[in-house]
Amino acid sequence: MNSSYVNLLILFLVLGPNQHVEAEGFPSEFKTWHVYVVNELSNNKSLFLHCKSKDDDLGIQNLSPGANFTWSFQRNMLRTTLFWCYMSKEGNAHAALKVFWQDVLLFHKCLWKSCIWSAKDDGIYLKDFVKNYDEFRLQWEPGL
Repeated sequence: MNSSYVNLLILFLVLGPNQHVEAEGFPSEFKTWHVYVVNELSNNKSLFLHCKSKDDDLGIQNLSPGANFTWSFQRNMLRTTLFWCYMSKEGNAHAALKVFWQDVLLFHKCLWKSCIWSAKDDGIYLKDFVKNYDEFRLQWEPGL
């Protein structure tokens, strides 16, 4: 067996058995994903936000009420793409959480394209597009 067949076989064994194919016919690894973080805090409160991955620091954001921060990316071939964010709100409360990771249930809620996270007065929510509601995910922790 020549080396190109061996390489092709290895690629199929790594990607083939668990490959998810979108309705558009493309594997999910080639799809562009979007993550949004929205400030839905009341009383005109700002949201401090710092999101990053292993490879990318997306910088510090100060979101005014109603504003959002978004970024787009493609998952890596090894399916290890992970983004997380640290958030804090006025009044000495903070939250740190993953906002994108390898999880079919997360992908399903995000309709395989857009994950929308909202910071509200009582905590952090994920928009579940399938059930059409904001799912409570994390309570604010005291302190900064």
